[in-house]
Amino acid sequence: MSQFERDLRESLRRREPPPGFAGRVLARTREIDERSEGRSAWKWSWRWVTVAAAVVMLVVGISLYQEHQRQVQAEKSKEQLMLALRITGSKLHVMQEKLSQIQRKTIELPTQQ
Repeated sequence: MSQFERDLRESLRRREPPPGFAGRVLARTREIDERSEGRSAWKWSWRWVTVAAAVVMLVVGISLYQEHQRQVQAEKSKEQLMLALRITGSKLHVMQEKLSQIQRKTIELPTQQ
């Protein structure tokens, strides 16, 4: 067996704790718990603030997205309306030309006979 193995075995050998060790550990644990009680309340407060901020950001994001969608739809509707007006205008122009031709023929007929 090498010196390293002997040192390792010696280090890992079971020993009894010093007197009062358990009491000191428990006292230190209570002390840490008492100090962390105030901080854990703050941790929970910050967690709720973070959750609330995330919810607000989500609601605002959804609202902005919906507004964007409404604007896109409004623009699309406007383009469709403008196309319909151009088509209607061209059809009205054609009808106006036909009416004008009919009126000219009506006026011309009595003078020729």
